[in-house]
Amino acid sequence: MTRSVTLPDRRELAYDEYGDPDGWPVLSFHGGLSSRLDAAPAHQAALALGIRLIAPDRPGMGRSTFQVDRRLLDWPDDMAVLADTLGLDRFAVMGWSCGGPYAAVCAARLEGRVTAAALLSSAIPLDLFGTTRGLTPDDRILLFLVRRAPWLAALLMRGTIANASDAGLYQVMRRGFSAADAVVLAERGSPHDAVAFVKESMRQGTRGCVQDYRIFGQPWGFALEEIDVPVHLWEGSDDHTGIPEHHQFLQQRIKLSTLTVVENEGHISLLARQAKEILAPLLG
Repeated sequence: MTRSVTLPDRRELAYDEYGDPDGWPVLSFHGGLSSRLDAAPAHQAALALGIRLIAPDRPGMGRSTFQVDRRLLDWPDDMAVLADTLGLDRFAVMGWSCGGPYAAVCAARLEGRVTAAALLSSAIPLDLFGTTRGLTPDDRILLFLVRRAPWLAALLMRGTIANASDAGLYQVMRRGFSAADAVVLAERGSPHDAVAFVKESMRQGTRGCVQDYRIFGQPWGFALEEIDVPVHLWEGSDDHTGIPEHHQFLQQRIKLSTLTVVENEGHISLLARQAKEILAPLLG
């Protein structure tokens, strides 16, 4: 069941919970063009480990209220309110893909509260990396459009995701990701169930996703070297949404980081198949 908390500026922050409701708290941050629903494949692993997995929607995506002029650096304040409301003094964080920066900024700025972080196939600060080389053509196109023609980015998102049929979007996703990802998508059952986590991102329209992509391409506003908690970097060897230089870049700059590359896993399959291994090091 989706719940929400009211933030100081009266926005609603929606979230779902998975795993053990009395377990160790881990905040899970969804990918780009995604939603709180993308943490669902980790439910059984979280339950087995005694982890309470809390997955919020970012502003304007899923059921969370849009936030004007949102920045990456605003996220830790929202998460502090969420944690306070839920009575969480300390917790771990996990971010997948474009959710990686949100886990990283919480690890850097919520000092004394975040105990550990996991970054799964994480985005990187493109301004410091110096190039968009290694990103998928779709990501590069959207990054260009959200800067130069956001109305066209919105049109593209509506046509390919928001207004697309479940069956059509399912086939596009199967073709666009690795063989391991295609298998995991098929295991979710119907095309409707397989693409629900993506469709949900545009429940309110495209404005939140356009903003999210804009933030993806902007400077993060903090240094990775600020992070003083253990950070576990996870990648699938068959994930073609990035290149090895991306996770190497993160490992070189985050002091207490470890890197695990899992053979034969892709972008979507990584959490679905490796949830127990990913979550276990986050236990307090």
